[in-house]
Amino acid sequence: MSLRPATVLLLCAAACGATGEPAFQAPLRARGAASEVTVGAWTVTLERADVGLGPLYLCATAAASSELCATAAAEFAAVATVDLTDPEPQPLGELDVLPGQVRSAMLDYGVTWLKTQAKPGAQEGAPGGRAARFAGLAVSGDMSFEFTAELDVVPVLRGSRTVEGLRIGPFDLDPGGALDVTIDVAAWWAGVDFDALAALGPGPHDLAALAADDPASPAADALAAVRFAMIAVPPRFAWTAEE
Repeated sequence: MSLRPATVLLLCAAACGATGEPAFQAPLRARGAASEVTVGAWTVTLERADVGLGPLYLCATAAASSELCATAAAEFAAVATVDLTDPEPQPLGELDVLPGQVRSAMLDYGVTWLKTQAKPGAQEGAPGGRAARFAGLAVSGDMSFEFTAELDVVPVLRGSRTVEGLRIGPFDLDPGGALDVTIDVAAWWAGVDFDALAALGPGPHDLAALAADDPASPAADALAAVRFAMIAVPPRFAWTAEE
């Protein structure tokens, strides 16, 4: 089996004395948590919730950042779309790993801002070229409306990651294991003002289009709330021994 460039870098790090044990590859899997959430008087069901996961890096330091994690203990250099309405683990690809303990993570949601890029850009594998795409139904009593949303969540600074300093574990990366990622998409929508969205009319509401027309609209506020939550309520990680 040929090694990808990322694996070659990990092998070089091992040769420099990281653990002295050989690098390996492990399955990366992701799943959604609940796709229904109660927000005030509204029951919100997400019928579509696709998010781009990656690139992803796990670090031995307690606070992952581009400066504190120059060499990742594990990395997924690609981007994969995760269906967050599906609670079953979805295989995303292979994680390149150095044996050892990790304490933090950093990641992008399919949109990166590398030091070589003039501005952030979506990577191959991002859903529709965006960080996330949603479609849902909000119901309160005899009122209801449908909505859709496409949005990007981007790093604040060139050369940084969208989510940095995310503490995980600690857990040991041992051969024979897999990295399981769980994303709580319902929590991302828990801070949205659905009363304000309902005041826009019966729908369906294209929140991205409405926000583009009026940056001060309830639609723009809703997208801002989801963007904030995607950073404030990041994915959860677990290292699972394969049977």
